[in-house]
Amino acid sequence: MKSARAWGVLALLLGGILWDCAGGLIPTKQKYLVEMKPILPEGRGDYYIDPDDSSTVFSKEGVLIEIKPLTDDELNRRFPPLFDGRHINPYTFSQKEVQSSYIPPRFTVFEVTVINKTYAKIEFDPAKALMVTSDGQTYRYYDPGREGYLAEGGNSFSKYYRVELGISGYEKTLALERMGVVYKSVYHRQRPVFKEDQRQGFLVFDPLPQEYQEGEVVVRFNQFVLSFDVSGNPENTLDVEFRFQVKQQIVKLPPVGQT
Repeated sequence: MKSARAWGVLALLLGGILWDCAGGLIPTKQKYLVEMKPILPEGRGDYYIDPDDSSTVFSKEGVLIEIKPLTDDELNRRFPPLFDGRHINPYTFSQKEVQSSYIPPRFTVFEVTVINKTYAKIEFDPAKALMVTSDGQTYRYYDPGREGYLAEGGNSFSKYYRVELGISGYEKTLALERMGVVYKSVYHRQRPVFKEDQRQGFLVFDPLPQEYQEGEVVVRFNQFVLSFDVSGNPENTLDVEFRFQVKQQIVKLPPVGQT
């Protein structure tokens, strides 16, 4: 009796495996896609697309401002898991951190490069940057500093990861490692770019809501400083806008082993 029962259980297991291989029980996996395509203003020769990396470039008298939206896949390639599998990328979720069949975006991330070829000293302050959607929603930047020192109503990475810390030592260590990546990769405030130099870093906002499936996003660089007076105060500034067509969707992926 026991032998027959054992064979029956084994048959069920084998049947389940074969059914899985046929795709019957393999759960459908999904991918959350966020596409941002640049929109160049008509009749403006000071905007163009860099053919090397597809970033949008604003050029004025030897000052170049480049911006490029980064997908979660690109961010995960920049900051891959450690040798022990720990997901230290502070800008994306790991599979373990979500309860759905797809991984949503954690933030909206742009890579910004400022190049100064002519002016004595220029400065981009990320605290003055805004991300605005076509339905009127406004987003402010994330800063790696402490919450009490935030400018212009910004958000705090340290507060975000303090909320996420939990109680275990492992989670605390992981949050600190992620903050270390943040400090090294974001575009910091109050760091001017001198002549013949350049600066690069991430400009980070909250993720767009899932219901914002299609529309436009404008990233505004307000009061970009081109020159300072003798006292070190901004003397000549300009506002620069970058527009993107946004499309968000959740797509089904084929089961493992199928294309």
